[in-house]
Amino acid sequence: MKRIATTICLLLGFILAAQFLSACDSGGIPIRLRIDEFTMDIDIDEMIGEALTEFKSLGLFPAETSYLPELWPQSLPAIVYRMVLAADPIPVDLTPEPGSEDEEKYKDISRAAGVITRIELNRLVLRIEASNVSVALPELSLQVAEDKDADAEDRLAWRTIGTIPGAEPGFVGDIEFEFLPGGESFLNSQLADDEKDFAIRVLSRLEFDTAQNPRLPAGKAKVRLIVVATFFVDAAGAIGEL
Repeated sequence: MKRIATTICLLLGFILAAQFLSACDSGGIPIRLRIDEFTMDIDIDEMIGEALTEFKSLGLFPAETSYLPELWPQSLPAIVYRMVLAADPIPVDLTPEPGSEDEEKYKDISRAAGVITRIELNRLVLRIEASNVSVALPELSLQVAEDKDADAEDRLAWRTIGTIPGAEPGFVGDIEFEFLPGGESFLNSQLADDEKDFAIRVLSRLEFDTAQNPRLPAGKAKVRLIVVATFFVDAAGAIGEL
């Protein structure tokens, strides 16, 4: 029995050594991370409601008007109106404080923070989970801020790293993300930072021309940002970390 146990231990030793050498040759031990719990709401109904305040200040509607009609009144002059679609910023922290609800989820990344050699972004998509938006969604911009608590109104704090093509009215499904020059490097630098915390948001601009279409935009959409990345950990350094 002792000889069998010794043989098994030797066999396991050879297997682990082979895995270790393979990891060294391939550039590190891969740790795959999927982030897909960040959801954002796009509420065009609310934005149209906010536009009413501006229309009343221009004298287009009486002060007592509480909501806009679905169709732009023919008695009013045609207008071209532009709205900014901005989802609330979402903080991302891949090295959460001990005892937090995200500690277990990102524990491998947190413990290996000092020995990560490189990062490979495998997939980044915007998933539209639900939508009853009456107009085509315009191209969306994905912005990242180095500070996870960055002020949404501070334009200098946000950097556009890429775009997401527009979608037809009511579209539900995945839309692949397209990086702008330097965008992938900037996101990689945030993922590779020791603290690994930043903020993300989706930003776009919607324009409607009542001369072209008198029906005002309406509806809501719920979108989810999905990031799949592989962190390659230095095999030698990982012995003391993982």
